[in-house]
Amino acid sequence: MKKPFLTRFNFLIAAVLIAANLFAWADLLLAMPAPYVVDPVRDPEIETLLNYIHSGDHSGETWQVTLTELEAEQTITWYLRRYPQIPFANPKVEITPTYVTGEGDATIAGLRVYVGGKAHITLAEGLPQVKILELSLPVPGPIRQAIEDEIQVQLRRADLLPVRFTSAEWQEGQVIVRGIIR
Repeated sequence: MKKPFLTRFNFLIAAVLIAANLFAWADLLLAMPAPYVVDPVRDPEIETLLNYIHSGDHSGETWQVTLTELEAEQTITWYLRRYPQIPFANPKVEITPTYVTGEGDATIAGLRVYVGGKAHITLAEGLPQVKILELSLPVPGPIRQAIEDEIQVQLRRADLLPVRFTSAEWQEGQVIVRGIIR
């Protein structure tokens, strides 16, 4: 007669564990904040500069672009929509005189997770140099290092840009960037 009691008891324990698990997942999903969403708009100053560069031989001419945090977020969103293979969405940017933070949603192994980072950006030989100060990625150390290495590889691709940067003034909420067309 002990078997039916143990069977019912085991079933009760399993039901309680499943209910607790479902409650934990529901609580986690309901606690997630709504994503920060901006319209995908390429900044007009960037669009004008690119059109000017592509219109003809302007090598050696100077240019200037001022980007606010919102304009940076909108332009990043515009580019992300053009390149859906990049597993990132809903960028949020904060610009200060000493660092830039970025956060958003990334798709890692099929799951959408929050990621964020803080970086100090300088210029060297006309190209941006990024020192990552903080990086919040919910992945193991070796994968995190591989992602950081890939970020640096992508930043070195700036050498392919049709411009060189001569200065960047980082201010609260905006950056003023100057350069020369190659």
